[in-house]
Amino acid sequence: MFWVVVVFVGVTALTYGLLTVKLDEVQVQRRLDRAVYSPLAGGEAKPLPGRKQPAGFWQRWQGRWGKLTAVDSGGQLELRLHRAGIPLKAGEFLAFNGFAGLVGGLVGVAAGRGSLLETLLFLLVGLILPQLYLIRRERASMAALSGQIADSLILMANSLRAGHSFLQSLEMVAREMDPPISREFRRALQEMSLGIPVETALTAMGRRAGNEDLDPMVTAVLIQRQVGGNLAEILDAIAETIRERVRIQGEVKTLTAQGRISGVIISLLPLAIGVFIGILNPDYLHVLITHPLGKVMLAVGVLGQLAGIAAIRKIIQIDV
Repeated sequence: MFWVVVVFVGVTALTYGLLTVKLDEVQVQRRLDRAVYSPLAGGEAKPLPGRKQPAGFWQRWQGRWGKLTAVDSGGQLELRLHRAGIPLKAGEFLAFNGFAGLVGGLVGVAAGRGSLLETLLFLLVGLILPQLYLIRRERASMAALSGQIADSLILMANSLRAGHSFLQSLEMVAREMDPPISREFRRALQEMSLGIPVETALTAMGRRAGNEDLDPMVTAVLIQRQVGGNLAEILDAIAETIRERVRIQGEVKTLTAQGRISGVIISLLPLAIGVFIGILNPDYLHVLITHPLGKVMLAVGVLGQLAGIAAIRKIIQIDV
C-alpha cells in the first residue's frame, strides 16, 4: 500500500511539474499560432496570406482519437489555460487529465486489490486533481492581474507623456511589468505585428483577460483612436477609479471578515465534535450511521450545513 501511494504521488508531482515548465520558444510559437488561428484571437483573426495552418499533433490525430479537441469547441478550456498561464492546448490538457485518472484507477486497483469502490474513488481523485490545479492557477492569475492593471495604466500614461507612441507604451508595459499583465500585453503586440488591427487585438486582449477593470481601458483606447483626445489623462482617470475600487473592496473584505470566520467555524464545528465523540465513544455514533432514522438525520444535517454555508457566502459577497 505504501509503495502504491508513493508511486501515485511521484507521478502526479512529476506531471504537475511539467505544467509549470517555462519553455519560451514553445510558448512564443503557440501564442503566434493562436493569435492567427484560435478563438483566443477574438474569433476575427484570419490566417495570413501565403501561410498554411500548422498541422499540430492534435490536428493530425484528431480523427483517429475521436476528435478529442471537439470537447472544447467553444474555446473555453483553452481560454482558461491561457489565463492560468499553463502552456498546454485544450486537447493536451484533456489527455493529461485522462492520464491522471488512469493512473489513479491503476493505483486504486493495486491498493484495493480489485475493490470496485476504491478503484472508482482513486479514479475520481485522479480526474479531479488536474481540474483543481487549473482552478487554483486561474484564480491566482486573475487576482494578480487585478492588482497590476492600475500600475500598468499609469506606466502607459507616463510613457505617452514622455512622447512615446501608443504601441511603444504597450511594449513598455510588456517589458517592465510582471506576468500575467505582461503576458497579455505581449500577446497583443504579437498579434499587431502579424497584421491584426489594433482594435481587434485590444478587444481580444480584453476577452482573454476576463477582467472588468481592463474593459474601460480597452473601450477608452478604442474611442480615443476614433475621435481623438488626451489618452494619458484618460488612463490616469481610469487608474484612479480602479485604485479607489480596490480600496473599497479591501474595506468590504475587512468588514465581512467576521462573517467569513463564522462560516468557517459553523462548517468545521460539527465535524470536529463528531470526530471528538467518535474517538471517546465510538459506539455512541454507530447508531447514527447504521439506523435508517439516523441516516436521515445525518443527511438532513449535511444539507443544513451546506445551506448555511451558501447563505453566509451570499451575505458576505458584496459587489463593488
